[in-house]
Amino acid sequence: MSKFKQQVAAITGAGSGMGRALAQSLAQQGCHLAIADINQKGLNETVSSITDQLSDLRAVKITTHIVDVAD
Repeated sequence: MSKFKQQVAAITGAGSGMGRALAQSLAQQGCHLAIADINQKGLNETVSSITDQLSDLRAVKITTHIVDVAD
């Protein structure tokens, strides 16, 4: 049994690279996900790649925006 089963992970940058790999790995271990990225297409691809393998995935996806707080 995985120590991540039934836990919740919030992952930024989940639309590609290390964020996507982490989301896929944690989902396979039974973790629920809240994933975010500025790249909506990449985020959708991450969700699709996970749901193709895991039909019972519980995930929330959030598209974020870049903001310069100095303005």
